[in-house]
Amino acid sequence: MMKKVFLTTSHFYVSIFLMLFGIVAIFAQSEQSTLVKIEELKASKDFKQPNEEYINLVLELAKLKVRSNTDSAYVLIKEGYDLSLETGYKAGESTALSTYAYLYFEEGKIEKAYEYNMKALDIANSYKLNKPKLAALNNIGLDYWLQGEDAKALTKFLEALAVATEINDVDRMIGINVNIANLYGLNDDNETALTFLVKARKLSTEQENDEVLAYTLINMASVYAQMGDFEEAERTVDLSLDFFKKQNSIDWMSHAFEQKGSLALKQNKLEEALDYYLKSEKLCDEIDFSYGYTLVYKGLAECYLKMNNIEKAEEYGLKGLAKSTEQQIAESIKESNLILSKVYHLKGQDKLAYKYQSTYLELYEKSSTEKFKKGLGILRSKTKYENEKRQLIENQEKAIAEQKIYVYIAITALAIVSLFLVFLYRTGKLQKKYNKILQQKQDALIMREAQLEESNKTKDKLFSIIAHDLKGPINSFYTLMKMTSNETISKEDYNTFFPQALSDIQGISEMLNNLLIWAKTQMKGTVLDSSNIKVCAIVKKTVSILTPLAKKKEINIINNIPINTISYSDSNHITIIVRNIISNAIKFTNKQGKIIISVIEKDDELQIEVADNGVGMDKETQAMLFQKKHIKSTYGTNNEKGTGLGLSICKDMVESNGGKLWVASEPNKGTSVFFTIPKKQENLKIAS
Repeated sequence: MMKKVFLTTSHFYVSIFLMLFGIVAIFAQSEQSTLVKIEELKASKDFKQPNEEYINLVLELAKLKVRSNTDSAYVLIKEGYDLSLETGYKAGESTALSTYAYLYFEEGKIEKAYEYNMKALDIANSYKLNKPKLAALNNIGLDYWLQGEDAKALTKFLEALAVATEINDVDRMIGINVNIANLYGLNDDNETALTFLVKARKLSTEQENDEVLAYTLINMASVYAQMGDFEEAERTVDLSLDFFKKQNSIDWMSHAFEQKGSLALKQNKLEEALDYYLKSEKLCDEIDFSYGYTLVYKGLAECYLKMNNIEKAEEYGLKGLAKSTEQQIAESIKESNLILSKVYHLKGQDKLAYKYQSTYLELYEKSSTEKFKKGLGILRSKTKYENEKRQLIENQEKAIAEQKIYVYIAITALAIVSLFLVFLYRTGKLQKKYNKILQQKQDALIMREAQLEESNKTKDKLFSIIAHDLKGPINSFYTLMKMTSNETISKEDYNTFFPQALSDIQGISEMLNNLLIWAKTQMKGTVLDSSNIKVCAIVKKTVSILTPLAKKKEINIINNIPINTISYSDSNHITIIVRNIISNAIKFTNKQGKIIISVIEKDDELQIEVADNGVGMDKETQAMLFQKKHIKSTYGTNNEKGTGLGLSICKDMVESNGGKLWVASEPNKGTSVFFTIPKKQENLKIAS
C-alpha cells in the first residue's frame, strides 16, 4: 500500500500538467482529427474488426477525452481493452491499462492508478513491448511523485528515459526530461533541473514543435525565477504566453499571468503584480480552474498585504487556504497560513495570528524535514540506478569478452590510437596556447617600441622647437645688453627695444616652466597632494600676475568665481592649469578683448570655464590640441611664442585630479576652455 501525502510544490500546476501521462496532451492529435482517422479506417474496403490500428486510435481518442468527457473515455477504454483481449493484442492491452490509470489519476484515485500502471508494466516487460513499457514507467513515476516518493519516482523516470532513448522516441524524451527537471526543481536543485530542461528545449527546437517548446519554456521560467534570474524568467514566460494566446489555452494563459505576477511581486513591482494576478484570476473564473486558484489566491493575498490593503489580503488569504486545503497542496497551505498570521497581527487579532503562525511553523518544520529526506532519497536513487546500469554494462561486456576475444583487441587498438590522438591534440593545443602567449608578448613589445619611438619623436620635436624659440630672443637680449654696455644704443632705441626684449624673456620663462613640469611628469608621473582649496583665491592671484601682459593688449580679465568656491584638489596643479589657460587666452585674444572666468557647481564637481573673444580655432586644430605628436610652437596675436605643451600638461593634471578638460571654439569668435575638478570634502579644513 502506498502512503498518502500532501503535494508539496508552489508550482504544482506546471509540474502536474507537463508530467501527466507522458505529456500526452502535448503530443496527441486533436479529438477531431483522431475521429476523422477512425471514420476513414472504418470506411475503407479492407477494414475488418478487430483491427490493431483501430484499437490504437480508439485508445488515443480515449486519452483525449479523459478531461473533456470522462464517461466517453470509460466507454472507449473498455472497447479498446476488450478488443485487445479478444485478439491477443498485448500492446493494446498494456496501453488500455495505462489509459485506465491516467483516468484514475485525473479523478484523484492515485492508488488505483498505480495498480493499473503496474499491470501495464508487467505485460510490457513480459512481451518486450518498448512503447507500452515507456508509458507505464513514466506514469508509475508520476504515481510515486504524487505520493511523495521522489526517490522512487526518479528511478522510474530514468528507466523510462533510457527506453525512450533506445527506441528514439523524441516526444517521450522531451516529456521525461521535463518530468525529471520538475522533480529536481521541487527539491530546490535548480541547476540540475535547468540541465534537463535545456535538453528538453533542444529536442523541442530540433523537432520544430512550437507547442512542446512553449510548455518547456514556461517550466524553465519557474526555474529561472527560483534562481533569481528574473530577466530570463520574464523573457521565457513571455515567449510561452504568446503561444498560449494564439491557441486560446485558458488554463495555461492563467498560469503564465500568475507567473508574471509572481515575478513582479518578487521584484516589488506591486501594481504590475496585482494586474497580472487579476488577469490570472479572471481566466480561472472562466473555467473554474481549481489548481490555478490555489496559486493566484495566494499571490493576490501576498500582493495586497504588501500594498497594506489588509481586508483584501484577508479575503484572498482565506480563499487560498480553502482551495489549497481542498486540493491538498501543502506548500500553498503553509504559505496561506503565514500570510494570514501577518494579516491578523496587523489587525490586532493576536490570538488568530498566533494560531495561523503556529500552523505555518509546524508545516514549515515538517516540509523542511521531508524535503531533506527526499533530497537524500533522490541522491541514493540516482546513485543506485547508475550503479545498476554500470553493473549491467560490465556483465554484458564480460559476456561479449568470453565469446569474442577479438573485440578486446580492437578496443585496445582503438584506445592506443585514441591516446595517441589525445596526445597529439593536447600537444597541438599547448603549442597554440604558447604561441598565443608569445604573440601577445611580441605585440606588447611592438606596442612598447612604438610608444618609445613616439616619445623620442616628441622629445626631438620639442627640443627642436625650444632650440629655435630660445635662440632668437636670447640673441636679441644679448645684443641689446651688449649695445647698452658699450653705450652704442640711443635712449630712444633702448626704450623701443627693451620692452620687446623683456616680453621675450618672460615668454622664455613661461616656456621653461612648462618644460620643467612636462619633464617631471614624464620621469616620475603626476604626484597628487590634494586638500580643500579656495579656487577663487588661486584664480585671483593668477590674474594679478598676468594682468601686466593683459594690459599691454588692453584685455579685460573678469573673475566671476564666488569667494566660497572650494575644491578638493592639488593646489599647485590648479595654479598651473589656471595660469596656462589664462596665458593662452591672453596670447590668442586681440587688443581690447575680454576674458571671463566662471564656474558652474554640479552634484559632485565644479565646472570651470575660461572664455575669450579671441581668434578661435577650426575643428581640425581642436582635434590635434592634445596629441603630443602634433606639438608645435604657435604665435599669439602679438607674436607671443609658446611650446605647445601648455594644454597637454593641463589635461594630464586635470585628469590626475579626477576631472576632465575640453575645448569649444569657433574661428574669429573666441574659445572656451572647460575643466572639472572635485567639490570640497566635508570635515576637512581649507588649506591656507
